[in-house]
Amino acid sequence: MRPAVLIVDPDDTRRRALSQGLAATGYEAVPAMTSAEGMKFARGLGPSVIVAPAGLMGFGQGEVFDSFAVRDPAVKRTLVLLGKAGDEAEVPEDILFLSAKGLSHDELTRRIRLVLTGREMGVEADTELKSLVGELSLKPLLELVRALHRCRASGRLEIAGGAIMLEDGDVVAAQAGRSRGVKAFCRLSGQVTGPFHIYIGSTGLANEIEMAVPELVLQAIEELQVEQPDPRSKVRILAPPGGEAPSQLQTTLLEMIEGCSSLSDLLDTLPATDGRIIQMLRSLQERGWVRLDRPRVAVAVVTDSTADLPPELVRQHDILVVPLAVVFGKDSLRDGIDIKPRDFYQWLESNDDHPQTEPPPEPEFFENYYHLIAEQDIISVHISGKMSETVNHARAAAMRGSRSFDHLPPERQDIALEVVDSQTVSIGMGLQALFAARMAQRGLAVSTIAQRLRMMAPRLHMLFAVDTFDYLVKGGRIGKARATVGKLLGIKPILGVAHGEVTAIDRVRGGRQVQPRIVDLLAKTVDPKRPIIAAVAHARAPVWADRLRSLIEQRFDVREMILTDIGPVVGTHTGPGCVGALVFQPEDEEWPLIEAME
Repeated sequence: MRPAVLIVDPDDTRRRALSQGLAATGYEAVPAMTSAEGMKFARGLGPSVIVAPAGLMGFGQGEVFDSFAVRDPAVKRTLVLLGKAGDEAEVPEDILFLSAKGLSHDELTRRIRLVLTGREMGVEADTELKSLVGELSLKPLLELVRALHRCRASGRLEIAGGAIMLEDGDVVAAQAGRSRGVKAFCRLSGQVTGPFHIYIGSTGLANEIEMAVPELVLQAIEELQVEQPDPRSKVRILAPPGGEAPSQLQTTLLEMIEGCSSLSDLLDTLPATDGRIIQMLRSLQERGWVRLDRPRVAVAVVTDSTADLPPELVRQHDILVVPLAVVFGKDSLRDGIDIKPRDFYQWLESNDDHPQTEPPPEPEFFENYYHLIAEQDIISVHISGKMSETVNHARAAAMRGSRSFDHLPPERQDIALEVVDSQTVSIGMGLQALFAARMAQRGLAVSTIAQRLRMMAPRLHMLFAVDTFDYLVKGGRIGKARATVGKLLGIKPILGVAHGEVTAIDRVRGGRQVQPRIVDLLAKTVDPKRPIIAAVAHARAPVWADRLRSLIEQRFDVREMILTDIGPVVGTHTGPGCVGALVFQPEDEEWPLIEAME
């Protein structure tokens, strides 16, 4: 059922335009001219969405919601305030603000429709109401497509790997790299993390996908069941086909292999879906016609799950992530394996008992090192020793390994295994692991990589803000009295990491001030004339993460931006709503070592 909309606006022209525009698209729009009339309708109708000018008495600070405090307290209601740039500073975080000055009535209507579509889908609008924004780990792509289909929405769904276009709820086109159509749609469906944006409005595209949405989703689900080899693998022909004649697709596949540098290149070249191509390759492998050679570098990179690295980057750089555990009573769940952010934050908000966290045991590190060291040297990068025993367990395993790796062949007797204390956590540590992997891909030795990481660590500037003090109190990070004062004053702390420990950096009053203040503070740490690498992480706060990303990209020369979730272990202490950012400015001679590989 579509939400009812109350439009309270003394501006006759704008009120009529909004009412008529929303009614034309199937929404029940109730116009009111004055504040008193608006409050009367609000109390009587209990609308789901209210649109009003920012300065209107009873609406400007959300006072209208007091009318619903007793009746239907569980019903979510949305207030959209219209004003001019700068008015939003004092607007509470849970109220949407739209800078309406200079917008045509059609554009204003479009942005209100965006909010309404988001309500139907369970997705929030960005802070400028230009797009719906969210995180795939919280709202999977196929779930989004089904929701857009139910809403009969037209628009463009964008993720890091490409885009899906819809008209009246039907998928009409998709693009992922060089691929288009059904192949691109299925490929995008495999992306499980990362931000998404949905732009509402007709795309004007002709259908290049003729399949109905249920059928298309079913094919994508079938494709997801096919295990994906490393896309960097080189496909080699071992012998000419013999015996049973190959199929037409297999013949085409064999003809194309010679001209492709990697499996990724082959998947992009052939029109069949990735899953179908991989199934054909496996069939050729079983016949002994082809072989997949997985790339192997001389140095393996190990880290732990508090790195909060996006899974795509972990796979691309072949990083081994050892999970910490989140302990709920008697249940110990491995971070990122047994429990994912979506389920974790729902549990955290619905339970009074606060979970504990545990480092990986020393034997787990030893087992991982034991298997890797036969073929590769190892650099192992971990959370600050002042925050967790993880790095100490890793060091103990490395020390035991130096005396116990008796399974090594003669050519592997001179091994290198080094454990690095990152002196930080989350994206600060994640970037160190990522840089280590990129340096390993470029052939640097373990000792050189470790030395480089230690030189870079002090220049990785990370700040984050929590939505509530509650989880810092439960985790013993701050006192209850201090948290109570902070709540009463509406204070949001901005925290950082110094000398391996979390420390208070600044504080602001009102959540809308957090992201600009973080950017201002980060701007003091780097040269604004030189490019940077940046990262933004959040704990179920995609809208504020998106705003922080946008502000950083406006302020700095960002050569690479990494967006990620805060996982369950770190989230145990920050709670949902936490948003953080990091900036790192490499020296000229460091760029060739750590920038993304082509």
